[in-house]
Amino acid sequence: MKCCSPNLFILISILYTVKDMDTKKLISASLGEIDADIILRGGKIVNVYTREILESDIVIADDKIVHVGNQSKDFVGKNTVIKEIKGKFVCPGLIDSHIHIESSMLTLTEFTKTVVPHGTTTAVIDPHELVNIMGSSGLDLLISEASLLPIRYLIEAPSCVPSLPGFETSGAIIDSNEIGKLMQKKEIFGLGEMMNYPGLLLRLDEVIRKVDSAKKMDKVIEGHAPLLKNKELQAYIAAGIFSDHEATTAEEVVEKLRLGMRIQIREGSFAKDLERIFSTLKDYSIDTRNILIASDDRNPSDLYEKGHLDYTYRLLIKSGVNPLEAIQMLTINPALHLKLQDEIGGIAPGKSADVIVVDNLENFNVLTTIAKGRIIYDNGELAESYREITYPADISNTLLNLEVPSKEELILRSSVQERTHVRVIGITDHSLITEKLEAALSVENGSIIPDIDEDILPVVVINRHTTEKKIGRGFVSGFGIKNAAIASTVVHDCHQLICVGTDYDLIIDAIKILKDSNGGQVIVTPDLITLLPLEFAGIMSFSPIREVVTQQQTLHKALNLIKPKIKDPFMALSFIALPVIPHLKITDHGLVDVDELKIVDVEIAQK
Repeated sequence: MKCCSPNLFILISILYTVKDMDTKKLISASLGEIDADIILRGGKIVNVYTREILESDIVIADDKIVHVGNQSKDFVGKNTVIKEIKGKFVCPGLIDSHIHIESSMLTLTEFTKTVVPHGTTTAVIDPHELVNIMGSSGLDLLISEASLLPIRYLIEAPSCVPSLPGFETSGAIIDSNEIGKLMQKKEIFGLGEMMNYPGLLLRLDEVIRKVDSAKKMDKVIEGHAPLLKNKELQAYIAAGIFSDHEATTAEEVVEKLRLGMRIQIREGSFAKDLERIFSTLKDYSIDTRNILIASDDRNPSDLYEKGHLDYTYRLLIKSGVNPLEAIQMLTINPALHLKLQDEIGGIAPGKSADVIVVDNLENFNVLTTIAKGRIIYDNGELAESYREITYPADISNTLLNLEVPSKEELILRSSVQERTHVRVIGITDHSLITEKLEAALSVENGSIIPDIDEDILPVVVINRHTTEKKIGRGFVSGFGIKNAAIASTVVHDCHQLICVGTDYDLIIDAIKILKDSNGGQVIVTPDLITLLPLEFAGIMSFSPIREVVTQQQTLHKALNLIKPKIKDPFMALSFIALPVIPHLKITDHGLVDVDELKIVDVEIAQK
């Protein structure tokens, strides 16, 4: 990590600025009066407009496709790069319709280096993780970095910072006045997912003003409506929100599609909806033009080992989706939703030269990636160098306010003698939805005792953003860990510090380690400490992906020693503090009943 001056940011930005030919020059280039920069010759083009495969050449000048056909010899000049790709397939560049790059734990530059070899040329990013911690300065930082990169990033202003006001402490507040200003910026593509659907349905002025600000500027508004149905769903759509990535069943997908929504079927590292949905969606025989694909959250190990949207494409094929239909879901469908169909999403004259070459439509191995008219990946290597980026010092000091608690501050108390009934958060593998469980626990000397044998473990959430000391305390079932504590500062969406453990002393040790390391993820046992440091706002790393993956693999090996019941305890841990997804969550304010939209006591009052 190095520092550079604002002037250098400007210089690099100029280097990566799209040339954007004027109309006369574009016509001249399409007539062959201007030499081509690149010609892809002899490939099989996937035409997403007609769902055909056509043998044809592609001619590129500056940042545009200027000809698709078999007359490419008319465009050859002295400096034209000709790539012979006979027998290979050419597709539009892949578009991720919704991703939080923070989940990759990588800087935006490192994320770009990682996904370019997998054919990604456009990504819609909602940085509400970073903005919940850093506020508008985090958004500005991301915009600056995106302007230096070779692929297209469509950056949305987070609509819910915090995700649920009054129920958690965030590092910043982005109110409707700020949203109004952000919507007027050309660098802001749209309004990020409207997670506060209860506030919208209650017609809270603050929420309505945010939506209206985006509508006034004709910006895309992204949705977030888990399990919403019937009149409430239709009211949500009527407000102007036409997308959703939270559907988990084919039935939910179909209901929303029939009402005009565009559904971003999610395949992330934790929430894996694609195969389950498509296994039954085929029974409906519906038009898929409004189905898009979204990663939402993809961790570094999955990106490194499996890929990005190319991996998702292969899952679509495995699920029985027609290859050409699958490519549409990853290209023209999201382009139409984003109102960018005249720029990206297909291979045609005048479109941005975002194209990829793959070996075949089964394995879908990306051989070449071209973005904005430049070859940025070819022959197994990145074809362009990337500048080292400056990051401000405060990005690495986001746990300064956190005070390590004492054991007495963590233990839940009761006036009941011997046994009491408590609410318990229930987690399951690969689901963001938690259950409302109950358990009977022993009380000793006024302290409620966790039941480790029955997997009823203490969980705490600690405010790290302000000097106000706030600790949420509760119980969780489903981790099943033995003689250990696991803690993380990756805690959606406010990214407080969360810890679950079998012993309060181990919990305190884990909290202290994360404070001292400026954030990350840690496993603490009586004999071992295993840490993945995440100094970038406590949620990301400055390191290359290979190093981050190695650290994450070491962390996962340590997980095997404590024998969790679920595959990814850290991902589960990160989402049990998100109070906008049903049913029972925990924040630094306490236990949240999402369905009732209220803070509830851990202890259940006895009748």
